[in-house]
Amino acid sequence: MVDFTYFMPTKIFYGKDCVIKNGTVLSTLGKKAMIVTGHSSAKKNGALTDIRSALEWAGIAWILFDAVEENPSVQTVEQGAALAREKGVDFFIGIGGGSPMDAAKAMACLAANPQKSGEDLYGAAMSHLPVVAIPTTAGTGSEVTQFSVLTRRSMRTKASISTHVFPVFAFLDGKYMDTLSARVTNETAVDALSHLTESYFHAQSNIMSEIAVESGFFMFAKCIPSLRKRNYTSSDRQALLLASNLGGIAIAQTGTSLPHGLGYFLTYEKGIPHGRANGLLMGAYLDLFMEKEGEKIQKMLSLLGFSSLEELKAFFKEVLDTPETFSDAQIKDFTKRVMEAPAKLASFPYPVTEEVIYELYAKSLL
Repeated sequence: MVDFTYFMPTKIFYGKDCVIKNGTVLSTLGKKAMIVTGHSSAKKNGALTDIRSALEWAGIAWILFDAVEENPSVQTVEQGAALAREKGVDFFIGIGGGSPMDAAKAMACLAANPQKSGEDLYGAAMSHLPVVAIPTTAGTGSEVTQFSVLTRRSMRTKASISTHVFPVFAFLDGKYMDTLSARVTNETAVDALSHLTESYFHAQSNIMSEIAVESGFFMFAKCIPSLRKRNYTSSDRQALLLASNLGGIAIAQTGTSLPHGLGYFLTYEKGIPHGRANGLLMGAYLDLFMEKEGEKIQKMLSLLGFSSLEELKAFFKEVLDTPETFSDAQIKDFTKRVMEAPAKLASFPYPVTEEVIYELYAKSLL
């Protein structure tokens, strides 16, 4: 059995109305909060109303930054951090999918370090203000990870900042997902499944991360019929949220692997949503393990309720929309750029060549 270290400092509150029921814990973080969201979803799904009520009940002042875009940029984070410093914010609350939660983490770093710029987020680790996370999609698991992934326009890709920022508290309430479209529900669910899968086959996979993953597979399996029908009950939403959370716990220990590293280029260059990008690449990625990790593949399939890897691949096609069109030249460009970032390849437990990366892209996209 390999050596490992397990660290999960985030306190999780799970269940209906958990924000209202447990909001008094926020008073331990300071006197003034910045709520970080996208333009409208937190208002529509009720999460913003709940957190405002909790803050007001606890006697905590707050300001709102609701300009986080999908795949947030370094520039947006700089704007939010500047406002937080101006208003004397003590902590941040990220509400939404991965974008607002990741943005809140990065803003917490810059707000605590006024001498730093957005590009410094990719230098040495820095101090940060506390962060609270409230997911309103079941996909990223950012509420329990240390990662903050931002769009780096200068690098033409997405990348995680250097500082590890675990949220202090995470509130998981499936009712905030009731307003999600079927497309977003399915794409974010595929992102959750990709976290579970990539952690399971990661070079740093260990007994603790695998316990979380296997529990996540079991929870995800309950939701597969609903994902296929694109019709979800409240129980489905709660199960997906828990599966996503378990995926976050797992990648907090191992990190993600090739589908994420390769998928970032699809998101940046083609505007493909993150979870969908992972799903497009997942089948060819799993093919790489059939020879050396066949027993583990079979265990994963059994927990998910699939009889074969081909059946799992068919599931990805069924729950995602019609794939985009790519050229061979684009795939060669993506491959070259992946090979220029060896850190993206270190997560794979076996040697990876340029030919392997090209074939993974080609099998998935051509």
